[in-house]
Amino acid sequence: MYNKDKEKAKEIINTQFLNSDKDSEKVIGYIYLADYYSFFDNQEDKKVEALENAKKIAVSTQNPVDMAYVQFGYARYYQNLDKNDLFIKAVNYSINTFSKYPNENFILTQLYFLRYKYKSKNPMELDTRADCFKANYYALKSKNNILINFTYSNLGYYYKTQFNNTSNKKYLDSADISYQNSYKYADIIKNTEAKKRSLIVYYLNYGSLLNALVPGSYKKSLELYNRSLSLIGNDQNFRDITILIYNNIGSAYENIDDIGLAEEYYKKAYQLSKDDQSTFTLHRLVILNNLSRIYEGLHQYERALNFEREAKSLIKEESEKRFANNTKSLEIFYQTEQKNQQIKQLEETNKMYTRQNFLYLGIALLLLMGIIFLFFLLRFKQKLNKQKTNLLEAEKNETQLVLQLEKEEKVRLKIEQELLSMQQEQLQKQALATSLRLNHKNSFIQQLKEKVKEKRDTNLEKILKEERLSDSDFSNMQDIIQKVHPIFFKRLKELSKTKLTNLDLRYAAYIYLNLDNQQISNALKADPKTVKVTKYRLKQKIGLNKEDDLQNFIQNIDL
Repeated sequence: MYNKDKEKAKEIINTQFLNSDKDSEKVIGYIYLADYYSFFDNQEDKKVEALENAKKIAVSTQNPVDMAYVQFGYARYYQNLDKNDLFIKAVNYSINTFSKYPNENFILTQLYFLRYKYKSKNPMELDTRADCFKANYYALKSKNNILINFTYSNLGYYYKTQFNNTSNKKYLDSADISYQNSYKYADIIKNTEAKKRSLIVYYLNYGSLLNALVPGSYKKSLELYNRSLSLIGNDQNFRDITILIYNNIGSAYENIDDIGLAEEYYKKAYQLSKDDQSTFTLHRLVILNNLSRIYEGLHQYERALNFEREAKSLIKEESEKRFANNTKSLEIFYQTEQKNQQIKQLEETNKMYTRQNFLYLGIALLLLMGIIFLFFLLRFKQKLNKQKTNLLEAEKNETQLVLQLEKEEKVRLKIEQELLSMQQEQLQKQALATSLRLNHKNSFIQQLKEKVKEKRDTNLEKILKEERLSDSDFSNMQDIIQKVHPIFFKRLKELSKTKLTNLDLRYAAYIYLNLDNQQISNALKADPKTVKVTKYRLKQKIGLNKEDDLQNFIQNIDL
């Protein structure tokens, strides 16, 4: 699966696990079969069926390791459904169980990485470092070079993210060491395809880190990216990585002001992502944004707008697709839970009937030692009572089942409404940001036309036009924010320790829209350093402490 070799993965699952005589190996086989359906075919029903088969075997074996594998499989399943409570319960159960066994390093590596992924995406989880290091620790103990290479790459990404968040250069050194370690283990991987993929990923990761380590080292980054491309050749299994490489090459050329080559490689990445529908939506959005920025810089505003519109359409399409997939997954989840509940009820009923039969048999044996006539009489009453009991029990079970179905239907509808509400909120925020950008560009184009017609002084007209654009941009943005959150500016002024200027409110609005420093700099035609200073002064005016996060505070204002 790491090599994206679908046929070989299925063959190994069948021959080495599912066709084994050992139940424990069958459990592992079904868990990886569920991964197979999720990774290659996205068949939700077959994935659930594989997990259920593994669970049945684990229940019959009563082996803690078998059940820990089952919980590992369900942890991945719950994570895709965003059922965080169930995910945490399952993954912690697996970690606690496998930690008791000295030779389960391979699976513990995957479990700690799985929990790290969850924590890194959950803003409420602060301690992600421990799980990241635990994954690397168990990978080293497993002596599996693919796992070791992977966890070192993940450590490098963790440190690079910490540097981006804190600007502390000690994280750059740690990222450098981690990536070098990932290269060392990639170079000794025996499987040819896995080794190639690991080396390509290293060149891609290290190329993106180089400029932070040594500012201006774009040519060295380009050498690493081209080395990755030479390794890939015409191998179609690396289309996903090729897209990222083309995008990074375009970024490197843009940074050295070679706009022509930057446009060429951005377009290559764009075309390849259009041909490969499995490309992550986030990667496609980054490419579209890069092309839009390039064409805006070339004053080809219509083409820039087209890419902006395509990005907006992609966001909407992805949201609708994700909502449909989640709805389908939840339906299968609740159907499975309902079936399991019914099976449990039937098993409990059978146990009750078994106990009753033993009781009746005991009474019959005791009565057999007594009078034969009394025996037949009691036997007749027993049969009559049993028929009545079965009838009443059946009616009771039917009533409980109807009530349970109604209850679960209400729960399902509630969850669907909550999901829809979340999707609508996200689309509103995305539409808000996109609308501001489109309004900004339309206004600019209109004034550009007027300038050409009137043939006024170029420098003076440019200054006046940029000032009007900036004022208009903020005014339009404030109107939109007032419609979505009418009391945003009022609440911000109430919370501030000193009086805020219009410029302060303008910065607060862009921060509320989740724009970074570069985007704010582009929107206000200001130097990035000026943006940082102004944001720091705004933080002081609001009255935040040094350790408080300005963006987190503004985006979480109680409206």
